Amino acid sequence: MKTNIETDYLIFVSSDGKKNGYDIFNDRIKKNLWPIYVKTPQLINVKIGKKIIFYIAGNSVYSQHFVATGKIEKLENLKTSQNFVSIKKHIKKLSFIEISKRKIYGLYFQGGVCKINKQSYDYIIKNSLINQN
Repeated sequence: MKTNIETDYLIFVSSDGKKNGYDIFNDRIKKNLWPIYVKTPQLINVKIGKKIIFYIAGNSVYSQHFVATGKIEKLENLKTSQNFVSIKKHIKKLSFIEISKRKIYGLYFQGGVCKINKQSYDYIIKNSLINQN
């Protein structure tokens, strides 16, 4: 997968650390702060106007689920849903993950920020609005 191609769609990843990934996500959102470093993958694409989906990695509560959407402004337009989208239940519909790599999908979420294509972005948004986990 080429990593330095311009895209309008990104995934911001929160993983388990000293707290579980979901609590870390909530802390970051409350502070309106997401850590972006010089070596963050997709740094070239982290710009005003980009659409983002938040993913919880790890093994704790809500792990391996897409939990919120937003647009890079000030994260003031963050929309969370009670209908989190489980990657395991929907992976066959996510075209940004190559078919041959679906068993090791976690590789796509390394580094804190990763890109996603429009089809997968739209699919996650649509399924977060209906009662499916």
